[in-house]
Amino acid sequence: MNHKVFAVALSIMLIALAVAANANSVSAYAPQSGDFFNYSETTTVNNGQNSYSGYTDQTQTTGTEKMNSISGSNVSTTYSYSSQFSNNQGLSFSNSSSGSYTWSTSSFTYVKGTDHQVGYTNPIYVWFGMNPSLPVGGTFYVLNTQFTVLSMNYSLQLPTEGNKYVQSIQTKGTGQYQRNDSYGLFTASYTWYEYFDPSTGYIIGYSYVEQDNGSYQGQAGSFTYTDNLYVTSTSYNLAPANPPPVNPIDTLLALAPYLILALIAVLFAVVIVVYASRRRRRMDTIPEHPLGPATLPRAPLSTPLESAIDLGSKPPPQVVIRDVAKVNCKYCGTLIPTTLDTCPYCGGPRR
Repeated sequence: MNHKVFAVALSIMLIALAVAANANSVSAYAPQSGDFFNYSETTTVNNGQNSYSGYTDQTQTTGTEKMNSISGSNVSTTYSYSSQFSNNQGLSFSNSSSGSYTWSTSSFTYVKGTDHQVGYTNPIYVWFGMNPSLPVGGTFYVLNTQFTVLSMNYSLQLPTEGNKYVQSIQTKGTGQYQRNDSYGLFTASYTWYEYFDPSTGYIIGYSYVEQDNGSYQGQAGSFTYTDNLYVTSTSYNLAPANPPPVNPIDTLLALAPYLILALIAVLFAVVIVVYASRRRRRMDTIPEHPLGPATLPRAPLSTPLESAIDLGSKPPPQVVIRDVAKVNCKYCGTLIPTTLDTCPYCGGPRR
């Protein structure tokens, strides 16, 4: 009895695996004759240091890739592009290329020729397509770089389509290589995000950032190389998507400068209020005194001079002059004698 149950369970499991495998194979898109995409690409060199200090350049490229015919798993494709280069030293020139090649839908590698891919080792994987049935965490290759699927439903903003959002498969690759070209001898480390259409596996766009450290004509230098590409029109429909949710941490970081300025303003206002409050409290401790000047003490009346003068019988009168010390009133500042208890001008107590 147990053997029969085990056999039935094994059969059910095998059938489920077969159905799942068939579902995956069905979900993978089969390229069709006439599939195409047009794209716009911008590469930039900036952030130079030492021998590259102050140097910048930019290359603007427009191109197209079109699938012409299908033979088994091989796709005959044509490509063309034109580019315009310029730098801050006044150099500028244009370039273009076109041709045909064959690639495989089973391995996603170039079979015969390439769309002008230079400097890569075989096998070279196509840069514009992937198997859209790969799950999150699945890996595949673009050119010579291994990528990992990060999300199956990523909202990608397309700057070439009015910044609208579309659904995409988000993938990421990293790597390092030795650059030896007209830029010089450099160790290049890069991070590469690429986005694909979930229904067909064709490209929607990518963002590539590379940091180069090395030397140019024997002098140390470094620079940043970026490459951003987005489709401008496609034979496959791009599904619209909602903008990604706003990260509150990103919002706080964006508002941080304004929050710091507001905090400084609040602290300054608090200091002003505290200072004014203490000054008012100190003024309130001064004792009140009459606003009008007090009546000045009257000097004694002088004795009238005698009319009879006897120079011989009486000694001359003696006049005693005394100096009286004076101090400034601490309320109004007027000099007053130290013999007085109150200021005769403002009425404030001397002590």
